[in-house]
Amino acid sequence: MDKDKQLVALKRGFDELADLFVALGAETRQYLIMTLFNLPCKQQGGARVGEITAKTHLSRPAVSHHLKILRFAGKFADC
Repeated sequence: MDKDKQLVALKRGFDELADLFVALGAETRQYLIMTLFNLPCKQQGGARVGEITAKTHLSRPAVSHHLKILRFAGKFADC
């Protein structure tokens, strides 16, 4: 693959991930994701917002807001 094609492919990949980069740009959302990794998966009953607030010490509205941004980014998959 020549350099022009590589550059086009790289740009396309970056464009596809741009929303995710924005969503992950906030340290709070990074912390939230790391917390979610340590909670039960959806198939095992999942984590409720109340459980997440207890682990992160964020308010319920804050947790809901950050989860909405992550979902909107379209790249945050359920476990």
